[in-house]
Amino acid sequence: MRLSLRGVVAAALFALVLAGCGTDQSPTAGSPSTPPTPTPTTTAPTTTTSRTPTSTPTPVVPAADVTVDVKIAAGKISPSGQTVKAKTGQKVRITAVSDVSESLHVHGYDKMLELKPGKPAAVEFTADTKGSFEVETHESGKLVFKLQVS
Repeated sequence: MRLSLRGVVAAALFALVLAGCGTDQSPTAGSPSTPPTPTPTTTAPTTTTSRTPTSTPTPVVPAADVTVDVKIAAGKISPSGQTVKAKTGQKVRITAVSDVSESLHVHGYDKMLELKPGKPAAVEFTADTKGSFEVETHESGKLVFKLQVS
């Protein structure tokens, strides 16, 4: 019987497969074969640079000498008709919020404050003219307060 080279190579490969490709673990009869444990792979650690967003500093607003908080809600205005006093040279700040579109006008100083529903707004000025000045709503024409500057 003559063996060909192909036959020898095929027989050798078949023997290797049966032998478990050179491992010394051969399953015994009746025991389940366990797959080989995968080799853990390691990857190079990655570095990430986290950038904390820089916040813009809140500008420091000097306190006003006289402040008036106006609230317009359900057709009512607070304060309503009172007199607010200031001295010449003092800073006056009027802050307002309304539930409807409205505008406040400071007579004598010709300052206007436009109000959008639910959005607070403010105006600031120096009381440099003596007298009594009405602050009123333009749309509803109501007196909010009187500014008395002495």
